[in-house]
Amino acid sequence: MYKAYVFVKRGFVSMLSYRMAFVLTLLGTFVGAAQFYFMAKFLGEGHEFPLLAPYGGNLMGYLIIGTTFMSFVGVSLNSFQGAIRGEQQMGTLEFLLMSDTPLHQILIYSALWNFLYACLSTSVIFLVFVLGMDINVNLGAALFILLLSVVCMSGFGLMSAGIIMVTKQGDPITWAFGTLSGLLSGAMFPIELLPPLLRTIAAVLPPTHALIALRKTIMVHAGLGEVRSQVLALLALTALTLPIGLVVFRWGFNRARTDGSLAEY
Repeated sequence: MYKAYVFVKRGFVSMLSYRMAFVLTLLGTFVGAAQFYFMAKFLGEGHEFPLLAPYGGNLMGYLIIGTTFMSFVGVSLNSFQGAIRGEQQMGTLEFLLMSDTPLHQILIYSALWNFLYACLSTSVIFLVFVLGMDINVNLGAALFILLLSVVCMSGFGLMSAGIIMVTKQGDPITWAFGTLSGLLSGAMFPIELLPPLLRTIAAVLPPTHALIALRKTIMVHAGLGEVRSQVLALLALTALTLPIGLVVFRWGFNRARTDGSLAEY
C-alpha cells in the first residue's frame, strides 16, 4: 500500500507542477460535456426517443454518460503504455526495473494515478450536469460496473503496452479498439441503429455492455440483477482479455529486453 501511495503522490505532485495543463485538460473535458448537454437539450425539445425508453427516455443523460465513459476507455487503453513510455522518456525505466518492485506492480501503481485522475474529472462533470437531471442512481451497482469495465478493458491496455515496447511508435490495438468503441459501442447513439453485422461486432466490445449497464444503473436505478446479462458478458470478456493482455505484454517486454531496446523510445 505504501508503494501505491508513493506512485499516486508522484502523479499528484507532477500534476500540480503543471497546473496550466491540468486546468486546460479539465476545462476541455467540461466543454466537451457541455456541447453534448446543449445538443441534447436542443434535440430533445418536444421530441421523444423510443430507443431510449430503457434509460428513462433521457437523451441528455444518455449522451453525457456516453461521452464521459469514453474517457475511462482512453485511460484503460493508454495508462499502461503511457507508464512505460513516460519512464522511458525520463530515463527512469531501468532504475525502476532494478528495484525490488515487480514489473506488474510498477504497471499497476503507475496506472493507478491515471484512473484516479479520470475519476476526479468525471465526478466534476457528473456533479455539474448529471445530478441536476431527473435520474435515479443506484450508486453501488454503477460503481461495480465501472470497476469491472475498467478491469476488462485493461486487458487491451496490457496488449497495447506490450506492442508499443517493440514497435516504439504505432499501436494497432489502441487504434482499432478505440475507433471501434467510439463508433459501435453506443456512446453517442443506440446500437439498435447499426446494421446487423456491426451489431454483432458491437456485442464483443466491452464498452457496449458497460454503457448499457451504467446507463440503467445511473438513470433508472437498475440493480445488478436487472443488468445481469451485461455483467456476465463483462466477466466473460475479462476472463478472455486479461490473460491475453498479460501474455502479449510479457512477450513485448522479453522481446525488447532481448533486443536491448527496452529503454529506447
